[in-house]
Amino acid sequence: MKCNLLTAGLLVFLAACNESLPTYAPPQNVLALRVTTVEQLNDHVAPPGRQEVHLVVVGENVHDEVFQDTVDIRGSMLIWWKRKPDRFRTILLSEQNLSDRTLVHNRKMLLTPGQQFSMDVVWNLRTDDGIYLVSEMDFTKLRQRYCDPNVRCANPEEFVVEVSLNVYNRLGYIAAPSKEFTFVGRTCDVGGYPPCN
Repeated sequence: MKCNLLTAGLLVFLAACNESLPTYAPPQNVLALRVTTVEQLNDHVAPPGRQEVHLVVVGENVHDEVFQDTVDIRGSMLIWWKRKPDRFRTILLSEQNLSDRTLVHNRKMLLTPGQQFSMDVVWNLRTDDGIYLVSEMDFTKLRQRYCDPNVRCANPEEFVVEVSLNVYNRLGYIAAPSKEFTFVGRTCDVGGYPPCN
């Protein structure tokens, strides 16, 4: 009798072992991504002829729990000119763009609910094929447009920035809402003194 009970118990135990565990499914809507800052750098940092734009992309844990996983940060930022859509720049993003790289430990990153990380990008106003876009901006009526001593300004131009980023291996790519920004081309007055750059 004891032998039969033991055999029956073993069969129940073996049957329980044959049940498969559910496959892991990462939670949905863990990260939100947005372009928070677009600033045209001033003439001391990026003078006429070498103008630049600083952009900041922020990711945030919008999940209601702590999230930690292996990171493989890769993606792209596409910036295109609304007046001339065939003029664009694609900037590749990686872990090197993180403002605070100490967030990543042993290839993993932990984010508490509401915690953010940011990525910095500087764009030199050049397209993928090397065209410096300020040279194609509208500087008509140049003599009437002094915006600083010995500096003249073009018409304001509208640009659009779009970002797609993979942060965690199991979450895949997420996209930020597109963001529009205005840029004003600047050029030195050749006859001005002292030279602006």
